[in-house]
This record gives sequence, C-alpha cells and structure tokens, in this order.
Amino acid sequence: MTILNLAIIIAGPTAIGKTAVGIEVSKRLGGEIISADARQVYEEMPIGTCAPIDPEIKHHLVGYISPNKTCTAFNWAKLAVERLNQIQKGGGVPVIIGGTGLYIKALTEGIFEAPKPDVSIRLDLEARLNNGENLFSLLTKLDSESASKIHPNNHRRVIRALEVYYSTGKSLSDNFEQTYSPASNWRFLKFFLNMNREQLYHQINKRVGMLLDGGWIDETRELMQSGFDEKSPGMSAIGYREIMSHLRGDISYDELKADIAKKTRNYAKRQITWFSNRAGFLKIDLSRIADVDCIDRITEEYHKIL
Repeated sequence: MTILNLAIIIAGPTAIGKTAVGIEVSKRLGGEIISADARQVYEEMPIGTCAPIDPEIKHHLVGYISPNKTCTAFNWAKLAVERLNQIQKGGGVPVIIGGTGLYIKALTEGIFEAPKPDVSIRLDLEARLNNGENLFSLLTKLDSESASKIHPNNHRRVIRALEVYYSTGKSLSDNFEQTYSPASNWRFLKFFLNMNREQLYHQINKRVGMLLDGGWIDETRELMQSGFDEKSPGMSAIGYREIMSHLRGDISYDELKADIAKKTRNYAKRQITWFSNRAGFLKIDLSRIADVDCIDRITEEYHKIL
C-alpha cells in the first residue's frame, strides 16, 4: 500500500554536498525540493547563501523574503507544510534539504509560536540584571522546569524565558504544552549526511574561496547600496557582516577569507553536534561512500517504505 504523506529529509552540515545529493534524488523520484536553510529564505542573496539553481527541479522557500524580514521556525514550518501538500497534490515527492536544525525540528516535532519580543519588557529585565538582581533565581520561582534547562550565566536565555512569562502570563514550559505540530499527518524519512572532519573543513575552505571569487563581495555591496546593513536579519548570515567590514576597509581580503572560513567551520561543528543528538536519522558517511552510492541508498530506503 502506498504511503502518500511521505517526505524525504536530507540534513547535514554546511558544504557537505546536501544540495547536489538532493537534486539527484529528486530527479530519480520525480521530486521537488523544499529548502530548510535559514539563509536561503532571503532574496537577493543567492551567492552567499548558496541558493540551489537547477532548471530541471522546482525549488520551494528559496529567496522568498526580504533581508530586512525575520523568518521564524514556526512561520517556516507552516509554509513548508503548504508546500508539502502542494507537491503531493501535483503527484511529486517532497525532498526537504537543509542544515537548519530548528526548522526541521519545528516541522517534524512541532513548535509553539513564541510571542514577539517586547522591547520594553526586555529593557526592564536587562536593567534589573545590570543592577545586580538575580534573574535566574526569579526564573526558578516562576518556571522551574525551564530554569533547569538553562545555565544560570546564560543571561540571554534567562531574559527571554522571563520575557515570555511576562508577555503571556504563562511559563515557557506551559507555552510548550501548546506546541503546534503543522505536519502531524506526514511521515518523514530522515537522513543525516556527515564525513571526516578534516575532509569537511577542506570543502568549507575551498567553497569560501569560490564564493568570494564568484561575486559574493559584489553581492554584498549591492545589498548595502539597497539600504541593508548589519541590523538586517538576512545580513546576519555568516560572511555578509565580515564582507561589510572588508568593504569599509576594516579588514584585508586575506583576513576576510580566513574569518569567514573559521566561522563556517565552527557553524558546521555545531550542526554536527545538534543533528548527532537527534533521533530517527539514518546516518550516511560520505567519507566512506561516493555520492552516487548515497543517492542509491536514499532512493532504496524510500522505495522500501512504499
């Protein structure tokens, strides 16, 4: 019996080759790609975000919001479900590709819609913290469950948890009890691609050079001329702020290249840690098998379920 509500997820650290694998999987299965990348959601940033381009495959949630807008995991998950249903209605296979763990978690496990930041409440809490008040102790009294998951010195998370409490009148844990699962009627076949750390870092360093040589600096300059700056959410993606510093003359080209590569390697390390702790992913080591064998494995696992 065919399982209609079945989607493939291909996750992994940046620069590992997820997109190339996902495109070939999509071609074999008659699929369409949904990007689960928090950088690729932004328009006018195709180079620095490595936005996928393949005329044979339809891509969703790539370049669809302005760099001055924010896309939360909650909002992305709702949009992703719309695309899942759209692809299924058209007879295609949804292939979700990306390394933004919170996006994937929101889609597959659910998420609650956090209240928008309240600047007045946050400023008040920050002032109280600066005046010596023990906000962690306050959080422990108001929401002991959330406090148990936050380090006492992580003031940003402590303040955010208190901000949610004062904004909604409910603890952060109570909000989580009302988690919204947008894809509750979908089943996901999840893969996590990884490889030898040294090999991955080599690919990251190489890609950074290719992006810089391929127009990333000019892309950033044009964004700045359009009025976007360090405060624009889209410009928080690794590389753009560094390039802005370079364009202002604060750092040399060699310093720019080294800084972006280092921050990208650190980001990849965090991605690996995050996904390694998630259950339900079939792990594929690209250090041990060729891409074509990886593609074979994914398509074979998909057909086993049908």
